[in-house]
Order: sequence, then structure tokens, then C-alpha cells
Amino acid sequence: MIYFPKNYGVCGGANKAISMAISLKDKYKNKNVYIYKEILHNPFVINDLNNKNIKCIDNLDVVTKDDILIIRAHGEPKETYEYLDKNGIKYFDATCINVINIHNIVKEKYSLGYKIIIIGKKTHPEVLGTNGWCNNEAIILETEDDIKNISNKHKYFVVCQTTISSETVTNLTRQLCKMNIDFEFKNTICKAQSSIADSSVELAKDMDLMIVIGGKESSNTKELFNACSRFTKSYYFSSLKDFYDFIKNENFTYKTKIGITGGASTPKKQIDEFKNLLEFVIYYKTKLKEFNKLLKKYNESFITYENQLVTKAIKKFNDMNCDGKCLRGCLIDLGYKLSCNNDNYSNALSIAYETFETSILIHDDIIDNATLRRGKQTIPNTYLNEYNDFNVKNDNTHNSLGICIGDLGFYYCFQIILDNYKNDKNLHKILTYYNDVVIKTIKGEIIDVETPFLEKYDKNHKHNSDDIMQIYKLKTSWYTIIGPFCLGMILGNQKKKDIKEFEQILEPLGIAFQIKDDILGIYSSKDILGKSVYSDIEEFKQTILYSYIKTERKDLINDLLKY
Repeated sequence: MIYFPKNYGVCGGANKAISMAISLKDKYKNKNVYIYKEILHNPFVINDLNNKNIKCIDNLDVVTKDDILIIRAHGEPKETYEYLDKNGIKYFDATCINVINIHNIVKEKYSLGYKIIIIGKKTHPEVLGTNGWCNNEAIILETEDDIKNISNKHKYFVVCQTTISSETVTNLTRQLCKMNIDFEFKNTICKAQSSIADSSVELAKDMDLMIVIGGKESSNTKELFNACSRFTKSYYFSSLKDFYDFIKNENFTYKTKIGITGGASTPKKQIDEFKNLLEFVIYYKTKLKEFNKLLKKYNESFITYENQLVTKAIKKFNDMNCDGKCLRGCLIDLGYKLSCNNDNYSNALSIAYETFETSILIHDDIIDNATLRRGKQTIPNTYLNEYNDFNVKNDNTHNSLGICIGDLGFYYCFQIILDNYKNDKNLHKILTYYNDVVIKTIKGEIIDVETPFLEKYDKNHKHNSDDIMQIYKLKTSWYTIIGPFCLGMILGNQKKKDIKEFEQILEPLGIAFQIKDDILGIYSSKDILGKSVYSDIEEFKQTILYSYIKTERKDLINDLLKY
């Protein structure tokens, strides 16, 4: 299970700065809107603002009187404001109210003759900004070593960085006391930051592990990670890709207690992305195990031992009808669960569709003369190896048997559906929709098979990217994404208009899936794909990548044709 602390994510000051930036861009659409320096130490936020044409800059020289400038929540030293006023630059101040309070305290105490001490990170922008309100003469305490050279001849006033840990502050003020330093102290740690840290630590005590989300350079997120690490195994991530690379190799289940939190510079929207990915990976791995057990059970039921040759053929089918990714089966389950059905009623339909997929792949292997599928020999190839001892040439029995076994799988699929849903009121709708998916898939396959031949041998053939899109829509979008998801919706008794809406939503996703598959088909590895990475090029497969070379990079076409 996934848990959140009571308080987490972007603090009020950071939210104010982000909201101000977006609001000002909406108001001044025709002006450049700049934020002086990074608004937060978080690439997710920076990229989001860049997409809205709001830029973070490090140099004020690029700002003119016609532009709009925002001072970020960390605050700025006094000289920054003086520069802006002197040059007539219009600016809006998003400095956090807590930081403004520190600036006022420092300015007042400095004017009264106090030496200023700031407990915080020497390079942190908030600390640098605060130092600018006492003529940059503050002593910055980051570790105990920084205390050694402090003279006890002066009277000091101590403030702290709003995002520093309370443990650090307690430790360093205690050391000041031991050194007989005469000082007054104002605890200026942000209450929101303390609340995030405290509630995250409380959660960490009960978790198997904690996931802490935030930018790599975020001081408060680092402090939060360190605090959680003292109570349970904790992991720090700023990249969704790095997070996925981690969780895909872990054996998390619904019983694993996982806490997720984020620092004061981490938007809840970003944290939700990590949570959603984690939820899906746990769901997927759970269903994959479940489906593999069910596939084994159904595969065993196919064997009737009626004939030795038939039994051998069925066992070959069964060997191929496992170890798949079960993506389509999961989509059926998700489509079914859209109706708030949390039972396993859709499992049999998922297994039926996975069996249909195996049949399609067996036929695909014959069409492509493939030797590997799912990291194993293809079914025709297993027969071919068995027949080597007969030393027969130009015989096609291995492919003929592959066709028979693929056909057998199609009807196993129907058998599973009929056996499990014969009394379901939506059976006719399910079979009609499934039949339509099969027809669309075969139509896409016809285009996919003939266009490479024409492209390669017919000199009068005109390259047509529309053919490629038809393959993507019919063979991938419908067969891989739309078909299974909407079959689950039909089983869940969803309305026809809702199904039509999802068909439109899912079609681009299916196309994107195929484009990604085409890229992996060239740049991935045999171990990952379970087949040769050269197969698509060798077979002259018509893909968007091929179309791009043919139409936009004709200088590379000869390199492509070498394969």
C-alpha cells in the first residue's frame, strides 16, 4: 500500500511564486516574463514554466524596461533591488513572507550594532540573499568547524535558513553556548517546512520504505531525505525515469508499506506522477503473476492426449502461450475496472485475448520467417529443427503446421470466452467487438505484408505514409490498445457512447506505442526484445522511421538499403 504524510509538497511561499509567475504571464501576454534565478530547485517546475514561456534567468543584463521580472521566494540581497530601481525595471516580489521577516530582523539588528550569524548552507540562495541585508558581513554556520573562529568579544544575533533542519540548529546553538558566545537567537525555520519534516518522519517510522521526491539541488528535500533515512530505508528521486528503473527491479506488492513524500519545492502534481507510476507497476506485476498462473492452468486444459502428433502441437502452442508481457490482458482488466468492478470476473477474457495474441504472433513468425519469439525458437523453427535429420529441401511442412497451430489458438480463445461468459448478457457484444478487432488486425497485416514487397521490388510503387498510419491504427491501436481496453469496458457494461469516446482517446496512444516499438526494434537489444534487432530493417518493414529516411533524409537511403 502507498501512504502519504499529513503534510508534504510545495510550501505556501513557493506556491505564491509559481502562481504569481503564471498570473503575470496571462496578464502580460506580449511581454517577456522572467524569474530572476531558478524559482525552485526542481527541474519539473522549471520545465513546466518554460512550456508556458516563463524563463528563469541568471543575468539581469538581459532584462529591459519593457520586460516583467519576478523575484523568487528565496529572496534577494538589498543590492538587487537597488539595481532594479536604478534601471527602471518593473518587478514583482514573490519573496516568501518568512524570508522577508528574516531580512527585516537582520536589517534591524545589524543597524543596532549586532554581528549577524546565519545558520544554513553557505551557498544556499536564501542565505546569500539574507546576508545582503547586513552588508554581506554575516557569519554563516554550516558545521561545527565554522564556530571555531568566532570571537566572543561581540554581541551576535542568530537567525537560520528557513529550510535547515531543526537538529542542525539545535546542535550549532548548543556549541555557541559552550564557546561562551554572547548571542540572541530567533528560530526562523519555516513552520511549513517543520510540519513537512515532522509528518514525513512520523510516517517513515511505520513504513517498509520511504520515497522522497524533489530536485537534486533542493536543500530542503535533502534534509527531508536524511530525516526519513534515520527511521527506515529511504530513496531519493528527482527523475521519473530513474524511479521507474528502480521500481521495475523491485518486488513490491500491495502488502509493502511504501511512504511517499516531497520537499517544500516539490509540487503535489509531480509527487502524484511518481505515485501513479508506482501504483501501476505494482498492479502490473501482481496481474502478470496472476495471468501466468491462469495461462498455465488453461494451457493444461487444452491437452487431451487424443493423438500423439496433436498433443505435441498443443504443447508447442502452450510453450509459446506463456512468458508474454500480458499488456493486453491488463488493459482488459483496467477497462473492466473502469466500471468500479474490483473482482476478477474479467480474468478469463484477459486470458482469452492473450491466447489470441499468441495465435497472431505464430502467424506473424511465419510471415516474417522469424526464428525467435519471446526469447525462444518460433514454433515453425522447432519443427524445422526436428525435420533436419530427414535432409528434405524446399519443404514447407514446418510453416503449414505453424498455421494450423496458430488457427487452433484462435479457437481456443473463442472456447475460453464461451465457457466463461455463456450466461453473460453482454456475450453477443463481446464476440461482435472481438470479431471486429480480429478483422481490423488482419486488414492491417495485409497492408503490412504487401507494402514492403512493393517498396522493394515495384519500381512504379509510390511511397505512401498513409499506408503506414493505416498499419499503426489497424494492427496496433486496435489490436494492442483499443480492442482489449474496450472489451473490458463492454464486459463491465459501459455505455456505447463512453466506449466510442475511449476509442478516440486511445487511438493516438496506440500509434505512439507502435512508434516506440519501431524505435526499440532497431535500437534495443535481442535480450530485451526476444528477437533480432535487425529484423525490421531486413524485412523492409514500413515504419515512420523508414518513411522519414525516404522522404526527408534521402542522403541516408543507401545506408539503409545495405541491410
